[in-house]
Amino acid sequence: MALFLYDTFPAGFLWGAGSAAYQAEGGWRQDGKGASVWDTFAHRAAPAGGDVASDSYNNLFRDTEGLRHLGVSHYRFSLSWARLLPNGTVILLFFLSAIRYDEVDVFGYTVWSLMDGFEWHRGYSIRRGLFYVDFQSHDKKFLPKSSALFYQKLIERNAAHFKEYIPSVHQAS
Repeated sequence: MALFLYDTFPAGFLWGAGSAAYQAEGGWRQDGKGASVWDTFAHRAAPAGGDVASDSYNNLFRDTEGLRHLGVSHYRFSLSWARLLPNGTVILLFFLSAIRYDEVDVFGYTVWSLMDGFEWHRGYSIRRGLFYVDFQSHDKKFLPKSSALFYQKLIERNAAHFKEYIPSVHQAS
């Protein structure tokens, strides 16, 4: 660690890293993952192909421990859409058709669906997001952080055409 020249950065400097699905994920055909355009294009015999990459799919805890060892406090990663939607987006068209047929209003859900995030493998010990969730209370009450109020104003300014679907942050719990 001392060789990494931490003393050249101000105290409290936060180190971050990021990776893209193709360069880090691996697990090319594991657990039902579909093939993406990139998988098909770059599928070559080892060692030139990207089927394995750095194999974070099979070594998640090893990789997060390595990041911690390096002093990285923030890590952004992505998952292949072909892992999340192995059959492509055709199924989404089916869902969209059903939503339209049943006249279901999903705008409010869409706007608020990514409000909270937790570091799952750390047992909720690190919390981020716009709301603090009181896990000790019986009803798991949502309490808006100052960032929730900021985000609400941002949405109101930039999504005026969805204004009727934007709930107050105080209605979130």
